Order: sequence, then C-alpha cells, then structure tokens
Amino acid sequence: MKRLLFGLFAAGVALSMSAFTTFTPKKKFTIVYYVLVDGSTYQRVNFIPVQDNCEGTAENKCYLGYSSNQGNSFSVDAIPAAPSVQSSYKGLYVQ
Repeated sequence: MKRLLFGLFAAGVALSMSAFTTFTPKKKFTIVYYVLVDGSTYQRVNFIPVQDNCEGTAENKCYLGYSSNQGNSFSVDAIPAAPSVQSSYKGLYVQ
C-alpha cells in the first residue's frame, strides 16, 4: 500500500511540475539568399530564388545561400566562404 501511495504521489508531483514549464519552439534553420544582379555584385533578397530565373553568361553562380547574414550585398571578388546552398547554373538572376 505504501508503494502505491508513493507512486501516485510521485506521478502527481511530476504532472504538476510539468504544468509550470513553458514550451519554446526550437529555432528553425534559415537560409539568407543572395542573387547575382550584375556581373560583379550579389544582392540579398527576401525570397527563395528559382533556378528558372538564372539567365545570361556571367562567370559566377546565379545565387548563393548562407546560414547567417552576410550583409546587404557583396562583390564577386569577396564572396564569403562555404555557402549552404548555391545554384547549379551560372548567370544573372532575372526577376
């Protein structure tokens, strides 16, 4: 009988303690995208680029994606290392 009462007491304490915890959602992995707007500059955009919009004959990838913000724009001569995502096509991004 003592074990049963102790078990019920432990279960009641565990349930009451969980009532006072708050749920915080985990941070989702976000990617910051940059598109090649001319032959020498990548510009940050607020949308996910579509490969169908890659046109032209530029020497660099059409778009790059990073797990952190790399600023509003950067030059093709100063591309930050290790993008998380990049297009398989080279060319300018046309909207």
